[in-house]
Amino acid sequence: MQEMGHSGDGIVSQILDRVKNAARVELVYGESREIKGKTIVPVALVAYMFGGGAAAGVEPSGNGANEQVGGGSGGGGSVRVQPVGVLEITEDETRLVPIIDWTRIITTGITFLGFWMLLRTLTRRQK
Repeated sequence: MQEMGHSGDGIVSQILDRVKNAARVELVYGESREIKGKTIVPVALVAYMFGGGAAAGVEPSGNGANEQVGGGSGGGGSVRVQPVGVLEITEDETRLVPIIDWTRIITTGITFLGFWMLLRTLTRRQK
């Protein structure tokens, strides 16, 4: 097993190398298609999230010096790709046609309605 130390530098550099290799414009702009005289290009939002960390534990020995007892390091990450719309290209114009996420809109509305009802109930009880 390769010893990387407990600084976490090896893990972070490995994660950054993977992100650099995976970050491509093709993730944001998909392959164009010709449909009924229009060129359609899918557009997405791409988000990279990653983190890493390391720690080491020490235990005092009998002579007053510290001995390293254990340590470890770890890291991880994820990529989120969410479609946001399509570019519609014609001879006359180019426009972005958004993709509406109704599930997110409805969920947000229900959440705000729930908070409003909760606050309304709590403020009426205090009167």
